Amino acid sequence: MSSIKVSLFGKFNIAFGGKRPDIKARKVQELLAYLLIFRDHPQPRESLSEALWTDQSATISRKNLRQTLWHLQSAFKAFKNSPSLELLIDDGWIHIGLPTDFWLDTAEFERVFDLVNPKRARELSTEDFRAMQYAVGLYRGDLLEGWYQDWCIFERERFQMMYLMILDKLVQYCEVHNEYDAGLSYGWQILRRDHAYERAHRQMMRLYSMSGNRTQALHQYQRCDDALRNELGVEPSAGTKQLYEQIQSDTFMPTLFALKRVDSDKVEVAPAFEDVLNRLEQLSLTLKRMETQVQQEIVALEDMLANQVNRSSR
Repeated sequence: MSSIKVSLFGKFNIAFGGKRPDIKARKVQELLAYLLIFRDHPQPRESLSEALWTDQSATISRKNLRQTLWHLQSAFKAFKNSPSLELLIDDGWIHIGLPTDFWLDTAEFERVFDLVNPKRARELSTEDFRAMQYAVGLYRGDLLEGWYQDWCIFERERFQMMYLMILDKLVQYCEVHNEYDAGLSYGWQILRRDHAYERAHRQMMRLYSMSGNRTQALHQYQRCDDALRNELGVEPSAGTKQLYEQIQSDTFMPTLFALKRVDSDKVEVAPAFEDVLNRLEQLSLTLKRMETQVQQEIVALEDMLANQVNRSSR
C-alpha cells in the first residue's frame, strides 16, 4: 500500500505511489499547505478565509473558500484503494484528517527540532546527531518558495530560525566531539543564511583554533566584524572580542570536555559539576592573561632600569 508524501520545503509537491495527484491550482495547494502546517487543531472558517484571501471582502473570501474546499475534496478522491486525506468540516470548523502512513517533510523536521532543542550540547547522543543531519537534509529550500502570503512569510521565518538552531546544535555537537571539519561545514551553512550570525562566527573561531588553524580563526573574527558593521552597524560583542584576544595572544584553551572525545550515550555530566569546570576554565584563562600582563610589566621595568643605568654611566 503506497503512502502519501507531501513536501513543503522548496517547491510544493505531493506524491502518491510515485504519481502526482492533480492539485495544480495555487489556491488549492495553499489551502492544503495551510491545513497541514496547522494540522494539530481545527481552523475556523472565518480565520481560514481571511488568511487566504486577505485582499477580498468577507463575502467573496467565504465564497472562494467554499469553492476551494470542493476542489480539494475532489482531488482527494484520486487516492484510491488507500487510506486518504480527509477534510473534516463541522459547525464552521475545518480540520484535515491524516492516514497513519502519511509523510510530511515539515512534520519530520519539527519532530527532530522538538527532540534536540531542550538538550545541551553534551547531552546530544549519536542518534540525536543523525536525526539532526536528517532534518538538515529535509530542508531543501525555504518553506513554499515563491509564495508571499502573510501567513506563509511568517511560517517561513519560523522554519528558517528552527533550521539555524538545528545547524547551531550540530556545530556544538561537533565541537564537543572534536569533529572540526564537520563543525566548520555546518557553521558555513549558517553564515550562508545569515552573515551576521555572531554565535556561528564565534563557534568557527574556536573550531579553527582547536584544529590548529590560528590564522583562519583570526580571519574569521575579521569576517564577523565586517558582517556586523555592514549589516547591523554594531561591533562584535565583548565575548567575541575576548575570544579573539585569546586566540591572538595564543592563550585560548578549548573547553575541558572538548579535549577528549565524549560518548554522550554512556556519559552523563551533572550540571553542577559542569558549571564548576566552566568556572575553572575561566579562572585558568584569567590567570594566563594575568601572567602575560605581569611578564609584559617585568620587561617594561627592565627596560626602564636599563635606560637609567645607561644615563647614569654617561
